[in-house]
Amino acid sequence: MQHSFDIDIACQYGILEAILLNHLWFWIEKNKANNQNYFDGYYWTFNSTRAYNELFPYASQRQIQNALKK
Repeated sequence: MQHSFDIDIACQYGILEAILLNHLWFWIEKNKANNQNYFDGYYWTFNSTRAYNELFPYASQRQIQNALKK
């Protein structure tokens, strides 16, 4: 699997944060295209830190949790 990120976001927030934001953006746009997970005027997605840890094995659950908080 390949992971990518926006360099400007990485410079401002960090590499892991940029990777997670790219992942979230992808799934929100996919849900928008498929008209899924729409609530209160917004499309959304979800996952647990454990699931993100499986998707991004180079980051611990704690690192992922901190990146999401950031």
